[in-house]
Amino acid sequence: MIKFKVFPLSNYGLLSFVLGCCVALGQAPWALTTIAVVSLLILFYVISYQKIIRHEKIIFMFGLGYFSLSLHWIMEPFFVEGESYIWIAPFAFLALVFFCSSFWTFSTYLILKISRSKSTLTVALALLVGEVIRSYCFSGFPWGLIGYIWTDTPIALLSAWVGPIGLTGMTFILTALPFSKINNIRPALSSLIIFLVLLSVTYFQLKTSDRLFSTKIVRLVQPNAVQEKKWDPLYSPIYFEVLLDLTSSGEKATVDLIIWPESAIVPFLDDATEEFKKIGENMPPDSELILGIRRQNKNNIYNSLVLLNDDGLVSGSYDKFHLVPFGEYIPILRYLEKLGLISTENFSNIGFSAGNAVAVLSSKIGLFRPLICYEAIFFQEIYHESRPDFIVNITNDAWLGDWAGPSQHLQQVKMRAIEQGLPVIRSANTGISAIVNPYGETIASIGLGLRGYVDVLLPLKVKKTVYSLTGERVNFFIIFIWFFMIFFRRKKIVIDDTYH
Repeated sequence: MIKFKVFPLSNYGLLSFVLGCCVALGQAPWALTTIAVVSLLILFYVISYQKIIRHEKIIFMFGLGYFSLSLHWIMEPFFVEGESYIWIAPFAFLALVFFCSSFWTFSTYLILKISRSKSTLTVALALLVGEVIRSYCFSGFPWGLIGYIWTDTPIALLSAWVGPIGLTGMTFILTALPFSKINNIRPALSSLIIFLVLLSVTYFQLKTSDRLFSTKIVRLVQPNAVQEKKWDPLYSPIYFEVLLDLTSSGEKATVDLIIWPESAIVPFLDDATEEFKKIGENMPPDSELILGIRRQNKNNIYNSLVLLNDDGLVSGSYDKFHLVPFGEYIPILRYLEKLGLISTENFSNIGFSAGNAVAVLSSKIGLFRPLICYEAIFFQEIYHESRPDFIVNITNDAWLGDWAGPSQHLQQVKMRAIEQGLPVIRSANTGISAIVNPYGETIASIGLGLRGYVDVLLPLKVKKTVYSLTGERVNFFIIFIWFFMIFFRRKKIVIDDTYH
């Protein structure tokens, strides 16, 4: 076997990078799950037989490939403002790719360093730990978890039991298990049997479950406002009129709830009296309307959601709780303020303030959990003591471009529906607006680059899922047991000394 001393330039480095790209093809908009699974199998095959190159180096190149393709959309927001920020785009992209890859790399290095086992299952555990840390550390960034490759398959229903972290762990286990013992076919057969059982159970559940709907009609409104012009004083009144026209179009007398997207109107909440009056005039009687708007309180500005009655009066509100780092706020400013080094009163014009907590609001058609844009990716923050009847996600995906970003955002929203057993109503400034039932199926949608509305009967929620009751506690317990089994096994596995 040829030994490659300069790994990043070697055949194995290139192969690992390509495999990472292939696994990323399992994410939206490609959704090539088979290619993703086969690529993971090849990855663990390489790890099981390759003792010359340290495993963390293979994982590093694999991560670079995976995140380079799956997160390429991160450059899109920098093109919105034209030439002012374009130069930042490649640096932001590379920083995010290396940042996300580092979680897999360091977790692999540390776990292999302290573990008695160097098997593929140990590497699988390390990758899972890396995904957990990525989901929580530095406010968390759980975008593009490996488990999302199953979103459009029956296997996705397992997230109702274990959530996206559990689904990610299952994926790593099933693809690593066949190569956990060299020259032994039993692990491969075990992996295949487990997969077939899981597929059969979830497929049966999918086919036998009733799709129930309420008698309430929800209208999604998508204005398709161009981000570069959305805040322009010449264009913002035009987009507002578009929203009003779509609200009053068709059989509006039968509509119970209307959803406008994030930051639907330009004025701050306290300055929007005239806009709210016009909205009330265009709403069906006895209906309600949800929209996104900015709210100002002294030196703080909030990205907010409000619920209006048919008189255009505010009957409920929510301030975005989980903000986008460097997009909606500068993280370092918060830390400097806590240390008493600065006062953010002088920086109110450079970002938003976070709301106090997650919330559940009450509408005429039921309780709902509001999620504003970025908040929808945080599976660990959906739970609330008062279980809602549905989830409302308002967003402005125009920032994410017109390809992978919006599709991946919707992909994760679908998983929120399955995890909680709740329908999701999603209105986007421009694609993809959708109504998703508790099984992750899209009932109706408005695609990218389209302007219009859609009226749909609200799907009913299902019984509380296991995940909605336990959250990540079960996953953390399983990871602990996995650690125990690997680190405290009696028999030490002998490996090639060249690994060291």
